[in-house]
Amino acid sequence: MSSSAFECPRCRRECLIAGDGKVLCHSCGYEALVPVYECPKCGKQALVLPDKAGISMVNQFSCFSCGSQWKENELERCPECYQWKPGGEFEELIICRSSVGFYVCRACYENIFQ
Repeated sequence: MSSSAFECPRCRRECLIAGDGKVLCHSCGYEALVPVYECPKCGKQALVLPDKAGISMVNQFSCFSCGSQWKENELERCPECYQWKPGGEFEELIICRSSVGFYVCRACYENIFQ
């Protein structure tokens, strides 16, 4: 099980996110068990939903690695790869002319039509 060092959302000092998703800050005592996702900006497994971590913040999504933050309506989850992506990075996928399409992220769209 690996761990990574990131900036604590509470005190802004170094804290650890273990491979099991547990966040621990030795400076202020912040501790939480959070789901960790791939950050759409830096690609590291460091994106958390602050409400799930017990953090009261205006932004719902925060990356512990690069510090990027997004509001609740700025990221959407791709139904194909299940990763969080900015809303503008989705393409409509229509399987046949008579069906209604659904939206997937650009990476999944390109993988489907390669």
